[in-house]
Order: sequence, then structure tokens, then C-alpha cells
Amino acid sequence: MYICAMEDMAKFFRALGDETRLMIIGYLLNEKLCACEFNPGINKDQTTISRHLKTLVEAGILKYEKDGRNIIYSIRDDEIKHFLERLGIESVEMCCCERC
Repeated sequence: MYICAMEDMAKFFRALGDETRLMIIGYLLNEKLCACEFNPGINKDQTTISRHLKTLVEAGILKYEKDGRNIIYSIRDDEIKHFLERLGIESVEMCCCERC
């Protein structure tokens, strides 16, 4: 049991070791978002963003729900959200302008 917990913890912290994934988390600290809504702020192609979202879900940081054809992502629960904020990960506001 202890080994599994350590493996899960390592997966959790490895998932935080990428700038793009930290940006995704920053957006999701404010609100739930569809996978297609990250493109303007993150400036990566949809395939790359989807891969990062999958990593964050597998690490237990995010959850998702289907809404018709869309997949809506959010922080898994309040405990994870508060932990991420205590780590210093700050929320990021989504901007709709072309300059960002």
C-alpha cells in the first residue's frame, strides 16, 4: 500500500513539472473549461493541450465531464485546489485578446 501511495505522489509531482501544465492548472483554478478553450491563452496546438490534460487527469489533479461533444475539465476537488494554491500556483484569468 505504501509503495502505491509513493508512486501516486511521484506521478502527481511529475505532472506539475511542466510549464504548460502549470498554465492549464492556473486557468482551471478560476473556472471549468472545455479543452478547446485553452488555445488562446496557452498558444499550443489542440493535440498538445489534450495530451497535457490527460497527464493531469491521470495524476489525479483534474477531473472531466462530458457535455455533449465537449469535455469540460476542472480541478478534482477543493482539497487539491487548496494544495495547489499553497504550492504557489496562481490562478490565471483567460484573456480573449489576440495579443496575449
